[in-house]
Amino acid sequence: MLDLTLLSHAQTLARHGNFARAASALYMSQPTLSRHIAALEQQLGVRLFDRGRKRVEPTAYGRLLLERAGALAADAAELVRELHLLQGLEAGELFVGAAIYPAELSLGRAVGRLAAKHPGLRIEVTTGDWRSIIEATLSTRLDLSVLELSVVEEEKRLTVEALPRHPGVFFTRAGHPLQLEQSPTLEHLSDFPFAGPKLAPRAASAMSRLLKQGVTDASSGDYIPPIKVDSIRLAKDAVMASDAVSLAPLAAITAELASGALVALPVKAPWLYTNYGFVHLTGRSLSPAAVAFMDRVRKVEQEIVAEEERLMLTVLEPRRLQRRRTEVRRAARIDRRSADSRKRA
Repeated sequence: MLDLTLLSHAQTLARHGNFARAASALYMSQPTLSRHIAALEQQLGVRLFDRGRKRVEPTAYGRLLLERAGALAADAAELVRELHLLQGLEAGELFVGAAIYPAELSLGRAVGRLAAKHPGLRIEVTTGDWRSIIEATLSTRLDLSVLELSVVEEEKRLTVEALPRHPGVFFTRAGHPLQLEQSPTLEHLSDFPFAGPKLAPRAASAMSRLLKQGVTDASSGDYIPPIKVDSIRLAKDAVMASDAVSLAPLAAITAELASGALVALPVKAPWLYTNYGFVHLTGRSLSPAAVAFMDRVRKVEQEIVAEEERLMLTVLEPRRLQRRRTEVRRAARIDRRSADSRKRA
């Protein structure tokens, strides 16, 4: 029987071509690594590496073993995963990838509820660039992901499930100069710095054309703002401390809008909404933990939709109505002044 640990040590040695560097990468001493490789060679009855003064090279036997090693390691990892599937929710693992918006809107609550119900379950959520998350999902390092669906439309190896769309809003600090504009537009926003995370390609062309700020990444198609931050929390802090403008799902700034610390601008755009959902490898069985996690995310997403509806009624609509009343009163004052001027004339 092959020892998979010894096999992984042989892979590391072949990759580095040097016992000292390979031992350092494995966090062990060089003599220990030498003993492990010798043990593997003895087990197989063949010489796997030629030891040169400057470099270690695989023999023909070593090259054959290393060609098969990747598949053997993958099969072993998949076997362990299948065993964890049978263990269910009490002693399994769950690896999830997430883009910024779902990570900050719904995943935290969903993870907390799942962990409270199944404390023996190990959960790891990774956030980052959507390209790296897709790669990790395809390579089975992640059980599933929650990310922008427009970037995986052409990827047939992945199965997707859309989650509810959430309206996005541009926002500023209270007292920002833009709030003096009766009907601010994207062109008005271009007079101020923009702070926020990268935006998906579906929004990139509009943002870079209208704001004339930031750049479009040539490799990914993402819009990169002039003040790039990797969380909504950082964007809110930057906005409250400056004249910067930012963009976020309405539900992500509920508390700040209610308190008056932030103000949503009445700027409209056809792409101003979230478009994320579940993404997982087609044909690969989802674990009980993954299924339970998805159920909890769906419930949290519905709660967010209800929160958004309440916010529209209790915060945004009254402010729009107040703004409209102010505009009407201002117009009436102007009309009265005009009438008084005509009478005096």
